[in-house]
Amino acid sequence: MKRMSARVLVAGAALAVLSLVTGGVAGAAETPVWVLPGVDLGGLLGPVAGLPADALAPVYGLLTLLGA
Repeated sequence: MKRMSARVLVAGAALAVLSLVTGGVAGAAETPVWVLPGVDLGGLLGPVAGLPADALAPVYGLLTLLGA
């Protein structure tokens, strides 16, 4: 029983840490994207950062229309 509760606690802690680490993904356009030290891909990835939001905009509009 101790092993099972320890595994659950470790998994919960790992999930909490990953949630905190990935919490800043929405602001990725303002920060540089480092592939290697000294190699920044922010200029290349900056224009495509908004594509997921642009692709989901019609779905969001439809859901708000149906929900209202």
